[in-house]
Amino acid sequence: MKQGSLLIISNDFRIGNQIQDKIKLLRECDIIKIVSYIEAISVLNSTQPSIIIVYCSNSDSIGIIKEIRAIKSLNKVPIIFVTDTFTEEKLMYAFDNGIDDFFFLSDADSIILMRIFLTLQKSILYRQIDTNNEILVSANIIDKQTGLYKKEQANNALGHFFGQSLEENSDNTIFMCIKPVTTGNKKINITEIAKEIKSAPRGNDIVAYGRGADFYLILYDSGISGAKAVASRIRNKLQNKCKIYAIAAEITASFEEMEPVLYRSLKDQISAGIEFNYLYNLSFNEAAQVMDIRDENGKRFKDFKKEFFENIETIIAPVFYQMQSLNSGKYPEAKIDYTVSETESKFSIREEDIESEIQITYPAYTKLLIDIKHSEGDKAPEIRRLSYDFEDFTDKLLTSIITNVIQEFADKKNLKMINITETK
Repeated sequence: MKQGSLLIISNDFRIGNQIQDKIKLLRECDIIKIVSYIEAISVLNSTQPSIIIVYCSNSDSIGIIKEIRAIKSLNKVPIIFVTDTFTEEKLMYAFDNGIDDFFFLSDADSIILMRIFLTLQKSILYRQIDTNNEILVSANIIDKQTGLYKKEQANNALGHFFGQSLEENSDNTIFMCIKPVTTGNKKINITEIAKEIKSAPRGNDIVAYGRGADFYLILYDSGISGAKAVASRIRNKLQNKCKIYAIAAEITASFEEMEPVLYRSLKDQISAGIEFNYLYNLSFNEAAQVMDIRDENGKRFKDFKKEFFENIETIIAPVFYQMQSLNSGKYPEAKIDYTVSETESKFSIREEDIESEIQITYPAYTKLLIDIKHSEGDKAPEIRRLSYDFEDFTDKLLTSIITNVIQEFADKKNLKMINITETK
């Protein structure tokens, strides 16, 4: 057999021939071969077809799918499951063991051909995703062992996918947080759990390591029903290893805004013994204020918010004042301003048509987002974003950021003066 061939596996050659008759008009270049269960593994160890079609007359026959998926070189070869009777248990068992699609023996030829075409298209897409993932592994962004985005890179990666979803106005794209919790004396092997979680959603969905032992998922075209189904599959896969809690919401805000709310809500949810929760279309800053969110020590959100501002006021306002005083003498012709409030804080320096601004916001009062913007005349502004956890934000860090931004302002001012001189 060669690439471009189809392998039909069936212990009933009469049915194998029946399937072959239904798909023989797929493409003229295709080679179709029928083998029994006994021959299948030997054939597959020496070849790699484009697609594998497995006929199973009962649930016990699904064991052949496990054997196929155990062959490393065939991990990405799509498998279509064929049956003549429908039972939800049989199909779920087949999907859990690695099939990509299914059809019934009684389906019309056109339906069967369409499902095979779609499966082949998905297979091409998944191979492209695998190639991209190999590049990300080499760049130390994706963990080679599990295929998950590494914790150190997750914020940037998920922030990108959130932004893409919001820009495209994608409906039913779901953000989900999952926390495995030990039961009894069992120990959690995070790598094993990560592999199981990675295998639960579809191939184009995103899975990343989160805080602590948490995991973050982005589920495309999913909605609440898809989120429930993925959470249920993960729970079933891991029921003998740990207990799974999950919370989900449609992506309607940035990662920095949604993550703290879901993270803290999940903690309350676990305390209440609720395995799955879905937050409907909410403004996440408002959600954080109305829900009974508590931190790791049980402190309520309103108390946490109060403590947040007590600490922030001792950092932002004094540093802004010091940096204004320090740089007013250095740049006497520039206007340096700052404001501090409960919603945002700003520091800016402006001279003629050059302006540099730092804007600090506090989504859910657990993170600080620092947006740096440089504007010059009619040119498109240069914008970049920094993100820090509350506990990592210090007066030294803020002083360093402002110092760098003012230096960038000065460089732009000097460059403009050089250009004007050269023009003259």
